[in-house]
Amino acid sequence: MRKHEDNTSHAKHTPVKRQGFVSIATIVFFTLLCGQFATAVSSSIHSPATADYETPSVLDARAILPPDVRKGQYHTVLDEVFPFRLTHRYRITSPYGQFEAYGGEMLKIRIQEIQAIAAMDKKMIHVQSVAAGAQHAILSPFKFMLGLVNEPKETLLAIPKGMWHIATQIGEMVVGERGNLEDSENSELLGFSTVKRQVADHFGVDVYSSNRVLRKKLNSLSWAGYAGDAAIRLATLPIGGPAGAVLTGTSFSTTIGELLRDHTPEELRHLNRDKLEIMKLDDSLIEAFLKHPWYSPRHETALVQALVEMNIVKNREVFITVAMSARFEEEALFFQRIAEMLLSYHQNVKPLDQLVAIDDRLLMGLTRDRTLLCMIPVEYLSWRAELAEAAETVATWMSAQQVKKAELWMTGNATPRARNELLAKGITMRQGAMDYLTFHRLANASGL
Repeated sequence: MRKHEDNTSHAKHTPVKRQGFVSIATIVFFTLLCGQFATAVSSSIHSPATADYETPSVLDARAILPPDVRKGQYHTVLDEVFPFRLTHRYRITSPYGQFEAYGGEMLKIRIQEIQAIAAMDKKMIHVQSVAAGAQHAILSPFKFMLGLVNEPKETLLAIPKGMWHIATQIGEMVVGERGNLEDSENSELLGFSTVKRQVADHFGVDVYSSNRVLRKKLNSLSWAGYAGDAAIRLATLPIGGPAGAVLTGTSFSTTIGELLRDHTPEELRHLNRDKLEIMKLDDSLIEAFLKHPWYSPRHETALVQALVEMNIVKNREVFITVAMSARFEEEALFFQRIAEMLLSYHQNVKPLDQLVAIDDRLLMGLTRDRTLLCMIPVEYLSWRAELAEAAETVATWMSAQQVKKAELWMTGNATPRARNELLAKGITMRQGAMDYLTFHRLANASGL
């Protein structure tokens, strides 16, 4: 059974045990390298001889965030950015409440969601009565049937236009299980979920988001759209592009957007299963991934599609194996972003030959000219014992495999100490990877 917690706070998530997960060691070592916060590391962990490391400190949002990210018309990121395990916790204030984001990637999504909430809020007064009537009319198909028996005339008159298909669909209802962030089977069969996905697509937000405020606004507009209010559907404009905009360009973004808009969660899982089978993944691994408690249909679909488009890259199954270590929503997003970054590099910078999991733990790409590549979507990296341990593991593997060049690409910035220590291990660093990948994509598109 798929489980999702309905919240915007990482601390409220409850881990769920699943078969097919990689070992605890896998979780620890991979997340250490990538600067994530999945697993708190014991102070007794063995590290290289050097004992002095950089201590995580409270950062200033004014120093690490662009002005438009730090403050907008409807949001402000508070100045103090607190370290949390191996990432940072951002606090966001807005007219619609306070939000938290763990990591820079989730911060961008929350800000985009707040912008969408503001746009939705402007339409709320107009549609509230319509939405309430639609929701009341079809909240339960069994109440609807009971109303037809007891008060047939009144019940039929109460049905908003666009909802006449209900009676023909009642018999198709089946009992099943969905995640907490997915609509019920009843809502799907009655057509409400289709409208909801279309509204989410218009506003450029994730229909499976854990943001409670967003979901409430989205539901209200969707009930109105379901009831037949064409003005809502036609007047709704996109807000800032696709939800959690990806790095790989218009084609990939469009593909993901259309898949999420036009298919139910069950259809998406069927499509994703077929794609993973084509990659010749083990059936048990496929099922474990598709039932993973922290991968929403969006995370699954974007990650799988990125692997599909790396169609000549060998050993793609290792990505799914390592990605199974995700234990929170933010980590599922983290792995999704890594897949997107690897795809963008493969398509626009240099072809990848294969994916490798060093010591079955550290996920890397290997190019045809034997360059070892690590993509990490983190905003800040300092020299800590955990990073030193991972760097030592990579350096040992490089020596054994006669790989002389390794690159670490990160979306944010690292301290001078971290850059120098990694360079001493033969690992060069490229900061601001998102801008660099975007530049190459646009240059390739223009034929430069």
